[in-house]
Amino acid sequence: MAATVIQDARSTQDQDTETRRVRDVSAMLAHLEPDAAPLVTFMARLRKKTTTDPKIEWFEDELLPRFDVLGASLTAAATSMTVTNYKYFRKDDYVRVNKKEIIRVTTTPTSTTVAIARAKGEESAVSAGNGTQLHILSNANQEGATRRSLLSTQKVPQYNFTQIFRDPFGMTNTARGTKTFAGQDWTQLQSEQLVEHKKGMEQAFLLGQRHEDTSGTHPQRATRGISRFITTNVVNVAGSLTEDSFDDFLRRPFRYGKKTKILMASPVLIMAVNGFAKDKLQTVVGAKTYGVTLSRYENAGRNVMILEHNLMTNDDLNDFTGVAGEGYLLDIEDIMLRYIGGRLTVHKPNIQDNDADAREDEHLTEAGLEAKQERKHGKLTGVTG
Repeated sequence: MAATVIQDARSTQDQDTETRRVRDVSAMLAHLEPDAAPLVTFMARLRKKTTTDPKIEWFEDELLPRFDVLGASLTAAATSMTVTNYKYFRKDDYVRVNKKEIIRVTTTPTSTTVAIARAKGEESAVSAGNGTQLHILSNANQEGATRRSLLSTQKVPQYNFTQIFRDPFGMTNTARGTKTFAGQDWTQLQSEQLVEHKKGMEQAFLLGQRHEDTSGTHPQRATRGISRFITTNVVNVAGSLTEDSFDDFLRRPFRYGKKTKILMASPVLIMAVNGFAKDKLQTVVGAKTYGVTLSRYENAGRNVMILEHNLMTNDDLNDFTGVAGEGYLLDIEDIMLRYIGGRLTVHKPNIQDNDADAREDEHLTEAGLEAKQERKHGKLTGVTG
């Protein structure tokens, strides 16, 4: 073969033609989302427990209700009132009406019509409209009286399912034995698929909907995420978040439970909080404890540990609808990762067919979310800036 003659100074173009240039390639492979599962990371470190059944069950209870509302208007001269939940009341309860007058229940009711004695305090009897708040303050009893009627609350069963998460990956043995830039291809693939595995769990724990399908050969279950559990303390901002509206949201879930809670926040919510509370935010020293980096926001004795959650976005980063405009305030003492024993992120090697000239592995987890007492948590929605 005749030699190719170069009639000028040799350049890198000639080296390219000869395929002789040694590329300078970083030994590390750059991932777009290296740790996309902070909730899973946090719970796996601090809040996890095995379960012996794929149906996770627990019971919830609370103290006797102290509030009701009038079911009909009340005149100043009336000796009975119509309530919405008559079982809340007992003889000798002292009840505040209209946030003013104190009345006494004279007979333990058996229907929504409750016999009362008026003005049992320092305020005169007043009329009250349908829907007016009734606040059961306490009870007062005569000397030598017999015992009061008995009341207690019924325990409420709650449940969720564990979900089987499986992420297989594979490579031919020839490819596994081939030297590559940016690290060994098999090792990188295994690491990358573990991130994908955790990411799927994270999204299920945030947004999943509880479901069990028994129509197939074997049951197929999906776990419910935290977004579906929170139904009471849900505040829709429908626009820009201000410090006043943020504090108004916080007071609701902080009515119950611990004085330290964790806020899983979308990036736009984080941007809003940074805008009005820069002087109140502190980076938490203790990422080794939590497994994730947090900021602390303090207000009126409430400690909010804030975590920016990058999965809480849409494909269009300028679209703030749905999860992209949300935040979940969690009392972490009542959130737990439950997993079937021995099936918490298991690496299963060599699952390929026996005659395959390749290797296939799998990451597998069977786990679900246990979220107790949803009123201890809160959900903020509709934040656009």
